[in-house]
Amino acid sequence: MAGGHAVMSNPALSELNPIIAAPAASWWPLAPGWYVVAIVAIALVVGIITASIRAARRRRVKRAALRALQANASLNELNLLLKQACMGYYPRKHIAQLTGKAWRDFLVSHLSERNAARYYDLLVEVEQAAYRPAGKQQALQQRYAEFARTWLKQALPPSQQQRRAMND
Repeated sequence: MAGGHAVMSNPALSELNPIIAAPAASWWPLAPGWYVVAIVAIALVVGIITASIRAARRRRVKRAALRALQANASLNELNLLLKQACMGYYPRKHIAQLTGKAWRDFLVSHLSERNAARYYDLLVEVEQAAYRPAGKQQALQQRYAEFARTWLKQALPPSQQQRRAMND
């Protein structure tokens, strides 16, 4: 108590104005670091959206080919479908000229080793069956349609490395 009484009796302290609290800090304007964070966040969102749009465009040809694939299609129709799908990703001049062994090798080169071994004989058989009457091709059609579905799912869209190799 004596200490509190001493404060009141001190004339210098009684002349002081009351303490004024500082106003609360506002959110605006932001510190420079927050501008950097905002710019990075916006760039990230734009990058993610751009990448997802590009990925959707790259898969569009593949999805269209898988929808068009019919199990009862002829061998020629299945070959045409595969070539059209390839032309969506590779230069037309390279794909259009592939026939026979070159076409077979192209198809096999885009499969996993296991599937390449599994389907190579089928592709040889299909190549030979192309010169037979349509009635004798029906046994191969189901198997070739299965191959086409597998190939479209596994080989498309091609990697950047595969596309560059085709352009060279």
